[in-house]
Amino acid sequence: MTPSMPLISIIIPCYNYAHFLPDAVNSVLRQQESGLSVEIIVVDDGSQDNTATVARGMGANIRYIHQKNQGLSAARNAGIRAAGGEYMVFLDADDLLTPGMLASQLNNFMDHPELDISVCLSLQITQDKDNPEKHSCYLWPLRSGHLDMHLCHSVISPVHTFMLRAKAVQTTGFFNTDLRACEDHDYWLRCAALGKRMGTNLDGLVIYRLHGSSMISQQAQQLAHSSALRFKISALLNENPGFPRAGKFFGWLAHGAGTIRSACALSTSTPPFALKLMEEAAKAILKAATFAENANTDDNHLALAEQYFSVSFLLLAKKFTPTPSSGLQQVSSFIMHRHQHLSKLSDEALSIQQKELFQSLCCDYQHVQQTVKDRIKSN
Repeated sequence: MTPSMPLISIIIPCYNYAHFLPDAVNSVLRQQESGLSVEIIVVDDGSQDNTATVARGMGANIRYIHQKNQGLSAARNAGIRAAGGEYMVFLDADDLLTPGMLASQLNNFMDHPELDISVCLSLQITQDKDNPEKHSCYLWPLRSGHLDMHLCHSVISPVHTFMLRAKAVQTTGFFNTDLRACEDHDYWLRCAALGKRMGTNLDGLVIYRLHGSSMISQQAQQLAHSSALRFKISALLNENPGFPRAGKFFGWLAHGAGTIRSACALSTSTPPFALKLMEEAAKAILKAATFAENANTDDNHLALAEQYFSVSFLLLAKKFTPTPSSGLQQVSSFIMHRHQHLSKLSDEALSIQQKELFQSLCCDYQHVQQTVKDRIKSN
């Protein structure tokens, strides 16, 4: 191990996941083969299984912390307080780092010293609820740039793909313990609003495992918290002059497209709240319109993002209600004025364009696919 290597703190919250924990810890220990200096902090959030026995039995190098059950955010916060590393990674107890992941993140920081946060790839493996032996795979699409802007639209990657400088954590603070879901999206938004720079790393991969105990029971909670977060994004855009770096036009546009998506998702289950979200979405796009004149039109990624957010809003607004409010009508007029060709496209054509635009905003697919194949092969 090279003495000059920076220490990386891996914080693993665990609640009744003793049977998954050894795989997660061992996937971190294997990272030391690259000569890395790693500390592993397991935070037992009041587990009722044998998490304590398993964690303590994995060697003196594993730091074990027990607390009464307070939730995922509080467990991560306990890990932050205990961490002594120059960098931090949050790994859930049922997920895995592939070989070389941490080294690739450090390399990204070395190549881009301006970064505060590096975001790598994630392969989601979902267990079939009816047949546990069957699995499906989904490679999370990673945006190729302007991650702070894309955070205004939606969560950009699972929590374990982020490596942060400890200094960024110190100035951002702790995870919000009032949130029982989407606490990571909230945290990355706060980082971005404070000006933390984020960059992509296409050479690292984490395995994100979804299984019976982590899926259906959490979906409604995730949706509710994600929708409530839309109003916090409005506040962040209003209160932070430099957020996002692309400019307010793109931030509000991304936020409006993300909010109308949340409105559609809740239109059947909670129509009154969905209506509030629809109104918030319209306000966001109309707010974007006030910044349109000074929008940066030279950046190709931003130009494509504007089209993607605009097309997404138009499609979702149509699905939300057959009789648009005056706010939605104003939004449609604004979008059509800037993108007159969209008025000539059918819904099917708009849907195709939406998918093509999204792909153009993500990192090179062939490179990503090869990275995944290489990492899985070496694992």
